[in-house]
Amino acid sequence: MYFYIYDSFLVKKKYAKTLSKIETRLATLDIGGHKHSLSILKSVDEIIRKILERDSSPTIVVVGGDETLCQSVPSLAGTEATLGFIPTKKDSLLADILGLPVNEYACDVVSARRIENINLGKINNQYFFSELEFDPRHSSIRVDKKYQVIPRGVKRAKVINLGFLSFQRGIYRGRSEETRLVGKPQDDYLELLLGTPQQKVLFWKQKEKKDSLFFVKKMNIDSRNEKRELLINVDQRDTIKAPALIEVAKEKLRIIVGKDRLI
Repeated sequence: MYFYIYDSFLVKKKYAKTLSKIETRLATLDIGGHKHSLSILKSVDEIIRKILERDSSPTIVVVGGDETLCQSVPSLAGTEATLGFIPTKKDSLLADILGLPVNEYACDVVSARRIENINLGKINNQYFFSELEFDPRHSSIRVDKKYQVIPRGVKRAKVINLGFLSFQRGIYRGRSEETRLVGKPQDDYLELLLGTPQQKVLFWKQKEKKDSLFFVKKMNIDSRNEKRELLINVDQRDTIKAPALIEVAKEKLRIIVGKDRLI
Protein backbone atom coordinates (compact mmCIF):
# COMPACT_ATOMS: atom_id res chain seq x y z
CA MET A 1 0.00 0.00 0.00
CA TYR A 2 1.24 3.51 -0.83
CA PHE A 3 1.31 6.35 1.69
CA TYR A 4 2.36 9.89 0.80
CA ILE A 5 3.80 12.37 3.29
CA TYR A 6 3.52 15.95 2.04
CA ASP A 7 6.05 18.51 3.26
CA SER A 8 4.69 21.42 5.29
CA PHE A 9 5.79 24.08 2.78
CA LEU A 10 3.57 22.56 0.07
CA VAL A 11 0.50 24.29 1.54
CA LYS A 12 1.69 27.49 -0.13
CA LYS A 13 -0.45 28.57 -3.06
CA LYS A 14 2.46 28.53 -5.52
CA TYR A 15 2.72 24.71 -5.18
CA ALA A 16 -0.96 24.03 -5.99
CA LYS A 17 -0.33 23.43 -9.70
CA THR A 18 2.68 21.22 -8.99
CA LEU A 19 0.73 19.05 -6.54
CA SER A 20 -2.14 18.74 -8.99
CA LYS A 21 0.24 17.40 -11.65
CA ILE A 22 1.84 14.98 -9.16
CA GLU A 23 -1.49 13.60 -8.01
CA THR A 24 -2.77 13.26 -11.57
CA ARG A 25 0.34 11.33 -12.56
CA LEU A 26 0.09 9.04 -9.53
CA ALA A 27 -3.52 8.27 -10.42
CA THR A 28 -2.55 7.56 -14.05
CA LEU A 29 0.14 5.13 -12.87
CA ASP A 30 -2.38 3.55 -10.47
CA ILE A 31 -0.17 4.14 -7.42
CA GLY A 32 -2.36 6.61 -5.58
CA GLY A 33 -2.61 6.16 -1.84
CA HIS A 34 -3.26 7.74 1.52
CA LYS A 35 -2.10 11.33 1.88
CA HIS A 36 -0.65 12.79 5.10
CA SER A 37 0.36 16.45 5.40
CA LEU A 38 2.99 17.65 7.85
CA SER A 39 2.12 20.50 10.18
CA ILE A 40 3.04 21.89 13.58
CA LEU A 41 0.72 19.29 15.11
CA LYS A 42 1.86 16.35 12.94
CA SER A 43 5.50 15.22 12.87
CA VAL A 44 7.09 12.80 10.42
CA ASP A 45 7.80 10.30 13.21
CA GLU A 46 4.19 10.34 14.42
CA ILE A 47 2.78 9.83 10.93
CA ILE A 48 5.15 6.96 10.13
CA ARG A 49 4.44 5.18 13.43
CA LYS A 50 0.72 5.24 12.65
CA ILE A 51 1.33 3.96 9.11
CA LEU A 52 3.44 1.05 10.40
CA GLU A 53 0.72 0.12 12.89
CA ARG A 54 -1.63 -0.21 9.93
CA ASP A 55 0.72 -1.86 7.40
CA SER A 56 3.97 -3.67 8.28
CA SER A 57 5.47 -3.34 4.77
CA PRO A 58 4.16 -0.11 3.23
CA THR A 59 5.68 2.08 0.55
CA ILE A 60 6.06 5.52 2.14
CA VAL A 61 6.79 8.36 -0.27
CA VAL A 62 8.00 11.76 0.91
CA VAL A 63 6.82 14.61 -1.31
CA GLY A 64 8.89 17.74 -0.71
CA GLY A 65 12.47 18.50 0.33
CA ASP A 66 15.66 16.79 1.48
CA GLU A 67 15.20 17.74 5.12
CA THR A 68 11.89 15.90 5.45
CA LEU A 69 13.31 12.88 3.61
CA CYS A 70 16.12 12.73 6.21
CA GLN A 71 13.62 13.14 9.05
CA SER A 72 11.64 10.12 7.85
CA VAL A 73 14.57 7.71 7.94
CA PRO A 74 15.02 7.03 11.71
CA SER A 75 11.48 5.66 12.02
CA LEU A 76 11.99 3.33 9.04
CA ALA A 77 15.41 1.87 9.92
CA GLY A 78 15.30 -1.92 9.98
CA THR A 79 11.62 -2.16 9.00
CA GLU A 80 10.07 -3.85 5.96
CA ALA A 81 8.87 -0.47 4.66
CA THR A 82 10.13 0.98 1.37
CA LEU A 83 10.96 4.68 1.18
CA GLY A 84 10.34 6.75 -1.94
CA PHE A 85 10.91 10.41 -2.72
CA ILE A 86 9.19 12.91 -5.02
CA PRO A 87 11.37 16.04 -4.81
CA THR A 88 9.65 19.37 -5.41
CA LYS A 89 12.78 21.53 -5.22
CA LYS A 90 15.26 21.80 -8.08
CA ASP A 91 18.17 22.19 -5.66
CA SER A 92 17.64 18.78 -4.03
CA LEU A 93 21.05 17.17 -3.47
CA LEU A 94 19.58 13.80 -2.50
CA ALA A 95 17.40 13.68 -5.62
CA ASP A 96 20.53 14.07 -7.76
CA ILE A 97 22.32 11.28 -5.91
CA LEU A 98 19.30 8.93 -6.00
CA GLY A 99 18.70 9.61 -9.71
CA LEU A 100 15.29 11.25 -9.29
CA PRO A 101 13.76 13.91 -11.54
CA VAL A 102 11.77 16.74 -9.98
CA ASN A 103 7.99 17.00 -9.46
CA GLU A 104 5.56 14.75 -11.40
CA TYR A 105 8.37 13.11 -13.38
CA ALA A 106 9.57 11.36 -10.22
CA CYS A 107 6.25 9.50 -10.03
CA ASP A 108 7.43 7.18 -12.81
CA VAL A 109 10.50 6.26 -10.76
CA VAL A 110 8.30 5.47 -7.75
CA SER A 111 6.11 3.31 -9.99
CA ALA A 112 9.12 1.42 -11.41
CA ARG A 113 10.14 0.40 -7.85
CA ARG A 114 13.86 -0.04 -8.44
CA ILE A 115 14.97 -0.70 -4.85
CA GLU A 116 18.37 -0.48 -3.14
CA ASN A 117 19.13 -1.67 0.39
CA ILE A 118 21.43 0.96 1.84
CA ASN A 119 23.33 1.58 5.07
CA LEU A 120 22.46 4.19 7.65
CA GLY A 121 24.78 5.97 10.04
CA LYS A 122 24.38 6.23 13.78
CA ILE A 123 25.50 8.95 16.16
CA ASN A 124 24.98 8.30 19.87
CA ASN A 125 22.17 5.81 19.05
CA GLN A 126 20.44 8.30 16.71
CA TYR A 127 20.22 7.35 13.04
CA PHE A 128 21.34 9.67 10.29
CA PHE A 129 20.74 9.31 6.57
CA SER A 130 23.04 11.68 4.72
CA GLU A 131 25.97 13.28 6.58
CA LEU A 132 27.43 14.89 9.67
CA GLU A 133 29.58 18.02 9.72
CA PHE A 134 31.75 19.63 12.40
CA ASP A 135 34.78 21.86 12.98
CA PRO A 136 37.77 19.53 13.43
CA ARG A 137 40.29 22.13 14.62
CA HIS A 138 39.70 21.49 18.32
CA SER A 139 38.52 17.89 18.06
CA SER A 140 39.87 14.50 19.01
CA ILE A 141 39.07 11.82 16.41
CA ARG A 142 39.73 8.15 17.08
CA VAL A 143 38.90 5.66 14.32
CA ASP A 144 37.93 1.99 14.73
CA LYS A 145 39.82 1.88 18.08
CA LYS A 146 43.02 1.60 16.02
CA TYR A 147 44.35 5.07 15.25
CA GLN A 148 43.86 8.76 15.91
CA VAL A 149 43.30 11.40 13.23
CA ILE A 150 44.95 14.72 14.05
CA PRO A 151 43.57 17.44 11.73
CA ARG A 152 46.09 20.10 10.73
CA GLY A 153 45.38 23.10 8.53
CA VAL A 154 41.76 22.11 7.78
CA LYS A 155 38.53 23.86 8.72
CA ARG A 156 35.73 21.32 8.17
CA ALA A 157 35.08 17.63 8.62
CA LYS A 158 32.25 15.62 7.10
CA VAL A 159 31.17 12.09 7.91
CA ILE A 160 29.26 10.85 4.88
CA ASN A 161 26.79 8.00 4.49
CA LEU A 162 24.88 9.26 1.45
CA GLY A 163 26.28 12.50 0.07
CA PHE A 164 28.87 14.14 -2.15
CA LEU A 165 32.54 13.75 -1.24
CA SER A 166 32.83 17.50 -1.33
CA PHE A 167 32.12 20.57 0.79
CA GLN A 168 30.37 22.22 -2.15
CA ARG A 169 26.65 22.76 -1.55
CA GLY A 170 25.69 23.08 -5.22
CA ILE A 171 23.64 20.43 -6.99
CA TYR A 172 25.04 17.67 -9.21
CA ARG A 173 24.16 19.26 -12.55
CA GLY A 174 27.10 21.26 -13.80
CA ARG A 175 29.54 19.84 -11.25
CA SER A 176 33.07 18.96 -12.29
CA GLU A 177 34.11 15.30 -12.34
CA GLU A 178 36.08 15.93 -9.14
CA THR A 179 32.98 17.01 -7.18
CA ARG A 180 30.58 14.36 -8.54
CA LEU A 181 32.00 11.64 -6.33
CA VAL A 182 29.63 10.36 -3.66
CA GLY A 183 29.81 8.18 -0.59
CA LYS A 184 28.63 4.62 -1.25
CA PRO A 185 25.98 3.64 1.34
CA GLN A 186 26.15 -0.04 0.36
CA ASP A 187 29.76 -0.75 1.34
CA ASP A 188 29.35 -0.89 5.16
CA TYR A 189 31.71 2.07 5.59
CA LEU A 190 31.30 5.76 6.33
CA GLU A 191 33.59 8.30 4.67
CA LEU A 192 35.41 10.88 6.82
CA LEU A 193 36.41 13.87 4.68
CA LEU A 194 38.72 16.59 6.02
CA GLY A 195 39.42 19.84 4.24
CA THR A 196 38.50 23.49 3.74
CA PRO A 197 35.34 24.62 1.91
CA GLN A 198 35.45 27.08 -0.96
CA GLN A 199 36.02 30.60 0.33
CA LYS A 200 35.55 34.06 -1.12
CA VAL A 201 38.60 36.24 -0.58
CA LEU A 202 38.12 39.85 -1.64
CA PHE A 203 37.18 39.66 -5.34
CA TRP A 204 37.98 36.03 -6.09
CA LYS A 205 36.98 32.59 -4.90
CA GLN A 206 39.46 30.27 -3.32
CA LYS A 207 38.82 26.66 -4.34
CA GLU A 208 37.89 24.10 -1.73
CA LYS A 209 40.71 21.96 -0.44
CA LYS A 210 40.26 18.27 0.21
CA ASP A 211 42.98 17.20 2.58
CA SER A 212 42.21 13.62 3.64
CA LEU A 213 39.63 10.88 3.11
CA PHE A 214 39.22 7.93 5.48
CA PHE A 215 36.89 4.92 5.29
CA VAL A 216 35.62 4.06 8.75
CA LYS A 217 33.18 1.72 10.48
CA LYS A 218 33.26 3.35 13.90
CA MET A 219 34.77 6.55 15.28
CA ASN A 220 34.76 8.58 18.49
CA ILE A 221 34.73 12.38 18.41
CA ASP A 222 35.36 14.61 21.40
CA SER A 223 36.56 18.12 22.13
CA ARG A 224 40.24 18.43 23.03
CA ASN A 225 39.35 21.23 25.42
CA GLU A 226 36.80 20.58 28.18
CA LYS A 227 35.83 24.27 28.17
CA ARG A 228 35.15 24.37 24.42
CA GLU A 229 31.95 22.84 23.05
CA LEU A 230 32.18 20.75 19.90
CA LEU A 231 28.89 20.75 17.99
CA ILE A 232 28.07 18.22 15.27
CA ASN A 233 25.48 19.09 12.62
CA VAL A 234 23.30 16.07 11.70
CA ASP A 235 21.69 15.94 8.24
CA GLN A 236 21.63 19.76 8.12
CA ARG A 237 18.81 19.84 10.69
CA ASP A 238 19.87 18.69 14.20
CA THR A 239 22.86 19.52 16.38
CA ILE A 240 24.49 17.11 18.81
CA LYS A 241 27.18 18.02 21.33
CA ALA A 242 30.32 15.85 21.54
CA PRO A 243 31.40 13.40 22.84
CA ALA A 244 29.89 11.24 20.11
CA LEU A 245 30.17 7.66 18.94
CA ILE A 246 29.61 7.47 15.18
CA GLU A 247 29.22 4.13 13.41
CA VAL A 248 27.56 2.23 10.59
CA ALA A 249 24.16 1.04 11.79
CA LYS A 250 23.31 -2.67 11.66
CA GLU A 251 19.86 -1.79 10.34
CA LYS A 252 19.38 -0.97 6.67
CA LEU A 253 16.86 1.00 4.63
CA ARG A 254 14.93 0.00 1.52
CA ILE A 255 14.81 2.99 -0.83
CA ILE A 256 13.53 3.58 -4.36
CA VAL A 257 16.17 4.89 -6.79
CA GLY A 258 16.28 5.95 -10.42
CA LYS A 259 18.34 4.44 -13.23
CA ASP A 260 20.62 7.51 -13.28
CA ARG A 261 21.54 7.22 -9.59
CA LEU A 262 25.08 7.95 -8.48
CA ILE A 263 25.18 5.10 -5.93
